[in-house]
Formats: sequence, structure tokens, C-alpha cells
Amino acid sequence: HLRYLNVRNTKTNSLPKSIGKLHNLQTLDIKCTLIHKLPAEIKRLCNLRYLIGYCYDYDTDFSIGSQRGLNLQRGLGYLENLQKLYLVEANGFAFIRELRRLRQLRKLGITKLMAQNGKILCEVIAQMSHLESLEVCSTNEEEILDLQYLSSPPQYLQRLYLKGCLEKLPDWSLKLQGLATLSLMWSKMRVDPLEVLQHLPNLSELVLLQAYLGEQLVFQAPGFQKLKILKLYDMDTLTTLIIERGALPLLELLKIGPIPNLRTVPSGIQHLRNLSALRFYDMPNEFALKLLPGMGQDFQAIQHIRTVLFHKKIKGECYRTCTLNDLAS
Repeated sequence: HLRYLNVRNTKTNSLPKSIGKLHNLQTLDIKCTLIHKLPAEIKRLCNLRYLIGYCYDYDTDFSIGSQRGLNLQRGLGYLENLQKLYLVEANGFAFIRELRRLRQLRKLGITKLMAQNGKILCEVIAQMSHLESLEVCSTNEEEILDLQYLSSPPQYLQRLYLKGCLEKLPDWSLKLQGLATLSLMWSKMRVDPLEVLQHLPNLSELVLLQAYLGEQLVFQAPGFQKLKILKLYDMDTLTTLIIERGALPLLELLKIGPIPNLRTVPSGIQHLRNLSALRFYDMPNEFALKLLPGMGQDFQAIQHIRTVLFHKKIKGECYRTCTLNDLAS
């Protein structure tokens, strides 16, 4: 009669074939374990609603390969009551087609998607009318994430995470009227994505990591009226960041870096009166010196911000943190 099985954060490296006998199981949580490949008997868990299994490698530099999903055998389509499936490897065309039967999914995470399977995945996603959260990750940072074939995204989609080379935003991006969270990583777009994203009426969190290859990003007024969290990471080509008065009026948290060619704080940051936390990651020393109280030429622009922190990488995803006062001393 077992309904809930959780081995999260253990060194468990496999599941027995007998797990297929747990016909009443509704939740299987194997997050942050050593389990990678699931036995074929998983398909017998016809009452399963939540299948959660992924892990991160925090000892290496953050990359697409830092996160590992689950390797499932054929037969996934039998789990028609699944509501949460995160994170699974896209094991070919036939495997992705099986996802078509999972009509109750609210959250789906797919990794190792090859470009040639983008079209069939779009066809599958279009039929997931209850989907609220979607993550799609390519096989590596150079592989094209080809998702242009989705004519219309699920109407209830609130969270979208795309990891891989996009070249440009999908044409259906403007239809994401209910989207609250958007993360674009390794997209390497040459067209400014903000031109489209600023019109999403309910967007409250935006993450851009190696997402844009241009030299300038401009947050135009009156864009991003509901955005509260903005994270801009790893943009080597960016030299200028401009925030027009009237843009980002509700922004509370801003994270920046490393952006090695950005020499000053974003122009217009003084207009963000709700900004309470500003965090910099691996920014050049000369950038930090301009923000020192009483002596830095950019200090006046950020003096209204309650928390300003600098993070320096030690190893992998481990950082040393200091304040403005620490830098001054």
C-alpha cells in the first residue's frame, strides 16, 4: 500500500526490479542520488503522479553537463497519471513520442535533446494542456534547441527554462501571456531578446546566461512592469547596460556577472527605487572600486540599495562573499 517513496540525498545507486510491484505508489523522489538508469518495471506504476530525479555537480564550473537527469526505458507512456516528470533524458524519437500519452503533466523537464527531435517534442508539448512548468535542455552548449515548431504553447504555462543554442527567440514567445519565470541559458542570440520579452505582462523573474552576444542591452520604458528578479550572467561581449526611467519599476533583486567588459553599474539603476539587493559575481576589481562609499564615482547611483554584495568564485559553484565595507577596508 506504499504511496510515497523518498531516497533523496542518499548514496542509493539503483532501484530493484521489484519496485514494479508498488502498484499504489504515487510519489517516487530520487533527487540527488546516484541513480541514473531506472528499471523497465517502472512502467507498472500506473498510479505514479510524481517522478523526480536529478542531481547537480557543484564541484565543477556550471554548464549544461552539471545537471544529470534520469535514463528511462521504453514504456514511459504507461504512466498516464504522471503530473510531475523531472528530469529525464530524451532518448530518441520513439521515447519522445511516448510522452504524448502523459496528458496530465503539470511539470516536465527534458534533457539531452538533439536538434532533429525538436519538431516531435513541439508536437507533444502542444497536447499537454495542463502544463505549468517546462524545462528543455540540449545535449551540449553548441547544439541547436530547435523549438520553432510549437504553434501555440500550453495556455497555463507559468515557468519556462530553455538551455541550449536558440539563435533567436521562438516565434511563439509573445503568446506566453501567463509566464511568470523565464530562464534562457547558452542561447547565444544575436538579436536583443528584450525587444520581445518586455511585452510579457506577467513576467516576474528573468534569467539570462550566455543568452545574448551583443554589446548593449537596453531595458526600455515602460517594459517589464512586473519583473521582481533579474539575473544577468556570463555575457562576455556586453559593454553597456541601460535601464530607462519607467522600466523595471518593481525590481527587488538584481544579479550581475561575470560580465568582464562592463565597466560601470547599469545606467539608470538609480531609478530602481524598489531594488533592495544587488549582487555581483566575479566582476573586475576596477568595477568594484567605483562603488566604494565616499570615494567611488558610481556609489551615488547605488547608495539607496540596502544590500550590495560581491561574490568571488573559489571552486566550482562555491563563492566567497564580501560587502562594500569589506572592500573598503
